[in-house]
Amino acid sequence: MYAGFDLNSDRVNMAILDGDGIIRDVRVEHFPEVNSPGFPKSKAKDLRLKALSRLLDYAYYHGVSVVFFEDLSMIKRKGGKVVRSKKGNRKASNFAKKELLEHGITMALKRGFEVFLVNPTGSSKLGRELSRGLDLDIHSSSAFVIGLLGLNYLKTHKHSQKEEQFR
Repeated sequence: MYAGFDLNSDRVNMAILDGDGIIRDVRVEHFPEVNSPGFPKSKAKDLRLKALSRLLDYAYYHGVSVVFFEDLSMIKRKGGKVVRSKKGNRKASNFAKKELLEHGITMALKRGFEVFLVNPTGSSKLGRELSRGLDLDIHSSSAFVIGLLGLNYLKTHKHSQKEEQFR
């Protein structure tokens, strides 16, 4: 079993997939209050990290062995801003993406998961398109896409390793 994670400033989404890429479960941890003006950063950090830990525990107890996180270092800001709205820029500036990703990787490794980072380019756009057909919200669909991209990478990578062994 595999799990894809979509990390956002106000939620963490997880999609659990089987080896064929079929969705077996979807979980979301919401914490919208962390984006409110004046909300303490330390409390926001604590809420995000605990939510991610709960999802990793859930994945562990449901037989997941490999987790895929979006490689947040690949996301670039355009002109120092993420979007043109004040609210969107506040969300982005208060979101310690590197810290959340590092915590997720560390906690996943402690639980015995194999961890892979997936290039998230296009995952939100594809997630938006798939969300209607899958009857999921956009971020859960994006978590599914991240899991599927990671699963496809593993299958391709294992296949090329086997070819190398027989040459």
